[in-house]
Amino acid sequence: MDTTANPGPGDFPLEDEVRALLRDCPGDGLEAWLADQRWRAALDTSWSVEPARGGRTYRVEAVAGEAVRVVERTPGGGSVTSWLVG
Repeated sequence: MDTTANPGPGDFPLEDEVRALLRDCPGDGLEAWLADQRWRAALDTSWSVEPARGGRTYRVEAVAGEAVRVVERTPGGGSVTSWLVG
């Protein structure tokens, strides 16, 4: 019998919580910058960050628990980098 529970909607952080996690992240300030930008919500518990920064685009994804994933894409469909915050 599989006892692994699938995460429900309440298992993902809300937008305000995600923004707070990003603002509180130590580092070079990119996460804080992302937190202060306009976001466009998607149906999969993620947000597209508007505008791009230096040609790079960003997506913020809620992850079950108290973390978020930031996905960075370079211009022209180049490389993709992602990291967890929280």
